[in-house]
Amino acid sequence: MKIFISILFTALLLASNLMAQEGRIIKGRILDSSDNTPLPGANVVILPSYKGTISDMNGEFVLVIKNPEAQKHELMATFIGFNTVKVPITSENYYEIKLKSSVNELQQVIVTSSYGTKKLKEDVVGSITNIQAKDIQVEQAFESVDKMLEGQIAGVNIEVGTSPLDPVKIDIRGQGTLTPTSNAVLTTSSQPLIIVDGVILTEQKGIDNTMFDGSGTYSEDYQNPIANIAPEDIASINVLKDAAAVSIYGADGANGVILIETKKGKTGKVSFQASTQHGVSEAVNRIKYLSGEQYTEVRNAYLSNTGADPIAYNGIDTDWYDLLNRNGSFHKYYVSASGGSDHLTFRIGVNYLKNNEPQDGNYSNQYRISSAFNYKNNKLRVGLSFNPSITEKINPNIYYSYAFAPNLPAYNQDGSFAPVGVTGMANPLAALEQNRNKTHTKGILSNLNAEFDITPHWKAQTSFGLDYTDKEQDRYYSGENESGQLNGTFDLNGITYPKWGRRLINYRESLGWNWTGTTSFTKQLTEFHYFDLTVGMELREETIDVARHMGTGFINPNTVNPVSAALQDDDPDTAEDDTYSNQSYNSDKDSKSRVSFLAQFNYNFKKKYFLLANFRRDESSVFGDDSDVAYNGGVGIGWVISKENMLKDISWIDFLKLKASLGSTGNSRIGSYRSKGLYSFNEDPEGYNQLPYANPGTAPNSKLSWETNIKYNLGIDFNFLSRFTLTAEYFYDDIKDMISNRDVPSGTGFTSVQINGTNMVNKGVEIALTARVIDTNPFKWNLNFNIATLTNEITSVKNFGDDFSAASRATAIKQGYSTSTIWGVNWVGIDPATGRDLVLKNGQIMDARTYYENYETSEAEPIGNTQSDFYGGFGSTFSYKNKLRLSIRGSYKYGADKMVNRDLISNYRITTNRNLSVNAYDYWRGPGDIATQQAPTNNEQILFNSSKYLYDTSHIKISNVSLSYNVPVQNFNIGFKSLSVNCNVTNPAVFYKVKSPKGKNGIKEFMYTYPQARTWTLGLKASF
Repeated sequence: MKIFISILFTALLLASNLMAQEGRIIKGRILDSSDNTPLPGANVVILPSYKGTISDMNGEFVLVIKNPEAQKHELMATFIGFNTVKVPITSENYYEIKLKSSVNELQQVIVTSSYGTKKLKEDVVGSITNIQAKDIQVEQAFESVDKMLEGQIAGVNIEVGTSPLDPVKIDIRGQGTLTPTSNAVLTTSSQPLIIVDGVILTEQKGIDNTMFDGSGTYSEDYQNPIANIAPEDIASINVLKDAAAVSIYGADGANGVILIETKKGKTGKVSFQASTQHGVSEAVNRIKYLSGEQYTEVRNAYLSNTGADPIAYNGIDTDWYDLLNRNGSFHKYYVSASGGSDHLTFRIGVNYLKNNEPQDGNYSNQYRISSAFNYKNNKLRVGLSFNPSITEKINPNIYYSYAFAPNLPAYNQDGSFAPVGVTGMANPLAALEQNRNKTHTKGILSNLNAEFDITPHWKAQTSFGLDYTDKEQDRYYSGENESGQLNGTFDLNGITYPKWGRRLINYRESLGWNWTGTTSFTKQLTEFHYFDLTVGMELREETIDVARHMGTGFINPNTVNPVSAALQDDDPDTAEDDTYSNQSYNSDKDSKSRVSFLAQFNYNFKKKYFLLANFRRDESSVFGDDSDVAYNGGVGIGWVISKENMLKDISWIDFLKLKASLGSTGNSRIGSYRSKGLYSFNEDPEGYNQLPYANPGTAPNSKLSWETNIKYNLGIDFNFLSRFTLTAEYFYDDIKDMISNRDVPSGTGFTSVQINGTNMVNKGVEIALTARVIDTNPFKWNLNFNIATLTNEITSVKNFGDDFSAASRATAIKQGYSTSTIWGVNWVGIDPATGRDLVLKNGQIMDARTYYENYETSEAEPIGNTQSDFYGGFGSTFSYKNKLRLSIRGSYKYGADKMVNRDLISNYRITTNRNLSVNAYDYWRGPGDIATQQAPTNNEQILFNSSKYLYDTSHIKISNVSLSYNVPVQNFNIGFKSLSVNCNVTNPAVFYKVKSPKGKNGIKEFMYTYPQARTWTLGLKASF
């Protein structure tokens, strides 16, 4: 290294001598004013006679003045994220220029890709939303940052569930794939590509195997991969939306891209930050169920109408909801250390979160570490991030969607748990104490990257990212309760035992890695012309190993047994070896790889006119040989109108830019080698000719190809009156060749085949506004608001035409309609004369039975839509003397509908041992009665997809309210640089457009079957 530096300095001296022949030499350094550290790569020019820049040797530069006699020369120093500084040139030959980090909104640094490209916000052509650490309200009682950003990014719809650690559904500019019309849960991924410090996260979802497709009783519970990163460790989030931004990601950019950067160390003495939060939580908006007396009346009405004998009310009124929910608690601890020298810096953050949910017995523990080490010298920069995590989720309280009858006692007279009379299901209280449902996950996110300056304008970069997950979900259903008391017996050593006790273990091990090698050339040709070019290659591989081990029937079923203990007698009188008949072991592997080439070109003239172009070639193993290569690319242009002479004198316009983009991206996340055809392998000795054999599952289609998303975007960035920032964009995404199932003749050996058979369009408008409403001392008020509209339409259905689901799913693929349309029948009420459901069809009112006798499923009508007409969010921050701060954040949606499961409302057929909501009590009792529910009988026509069960989810949600106070530590000698105390409430209120009827349930109660939690916390934060 010393030899290399000596050679380089020699080259600089030679260059200096050459320059000396042309004019006066100027030397100096560029420093960060906050800590006086050098800024390698900063640009320095001499105005007005520009010659050239050498500014990479530890922030040093050497320049030459062409005309030494010229007057009023200036040095202009620039660096991304810092304010530009101009220094008059005097008689001195050496200058130290200190740059201040910019607080100007336009000078924010935007990460435009994970390939090392960054731009100032004013230079960005693509549609990119930037979220800084200060914009993230980390005091919210959530375990992952995506939940904290609900409603805070224009055009990004974040659907936050109520069960901690579950995956969060993120739609960027609409749903990116078709709503499935069958019970299959495997579809093309609609999730954005999420990249953390250059590491591509692996999405947890099922694979193409009936045992591991995510459906059924024995499927695993997926977890949110973003939850492996503590929100306190995040430095910035950049959401890429349009073609100019995402087409560089080619076949994985169709659903948008989210880039997350974690915090890095800073030069200087080691500093520490610590915070802690503690609070209580409660389940809110509970569903109101029938009381014991009401239930008995409803049950007897059903029995009477079906010719059965009535039951007597036993006086029991068990409130299962009250027994299964109580006050929970929330605890979070965080500490970090950061520091280093001019060459080596480090940062380590440690986070522990314990969430005792309001659902009794359910809790989770999260242990997360974020570490970053960075080295730099004159030309070389090396970074290593290593982020291990351990997550433990315990949730034996799983019967929240199954309301047991209120006339069932919770306990027997002797204090033991009373049975509920349902085979395979337990008294929920018994399940809490006797069963097990535990998920243990270990994860590692790590990245090693290096950057080397070949010349002042040319650099090479390489990055290797690793995402590893090892997850085990362990469930045991004890023989002490009915969940483990299955029918049947087994023999062991001549003794017959009941087939009690179930052990089920799901394993998931995923390993994903991605390597990138790029080279970038940046050049400022003159004072006005600037361009940069990045070209590179990327390799990616992802392997997912899944397994399921299950045993049923144990000698001692009341304790947790290993699967191998589920033994059965090997009967010597039979040829079969049935020793392991009560055990099953299944496994599968999903592996895919890809090689890609990419390029990006940027040019601007006078920072007024901008041009961007992207190109990418992807080759993937998941597609057929005929279509395993895809080419994507995009172009974007920008025009800063405010720099034109015609607007320069308009003082209230601070910044005005028009931008437009066009390009294509793809979606390769379709599943596991579907184009090749799938089969299962059976080694059963009782199989065909006592030999192993293969069962075909999915039909091959060698022409199955990439889905393509052609994206159009037109936008405007407008800053005015020194207080307001407005961004408005129109987008049009034309999604082609979407993969869908089509029925095929059974003579082919298959029932369906997957084809690129459907096209659809997403289009809409996004508007985001931020305002410094009051910006005075001592009081400040900042406000932000965003709104987005969305229209979705299926524009083409190829080959076999429209596809309608079974009535119970109420979905369809039909040209001219949205993929999120809810299909069914229009319910108009209950017939006062007969107590039957009435529906409207072709202008005629008829009862439900008549309708189903005359119409097919394909004649269903649009009755609603799960997609909002418009949605968005808001935030408001009030501060006083920079000491007291109040923050309010929220979201809203308008126009979306939800089809509620009729079992929660009025399915009287299930009342043998299940309860119904209080809505069921408003049933038809006799001729002339005006009611909202049909007569309780098993003769009525079931209306799974009736608008009767459709609810408008339009609402305004206050997501978080936080109040903090900064203690004036400068007045006390307590050793802290800063100290603040905060109180916070998460999910304080939701206001629905349609209120719940008095004494009944509405969408407020039916929105979530797993109760939503409201959490109050008190916290401290300190630095020292």
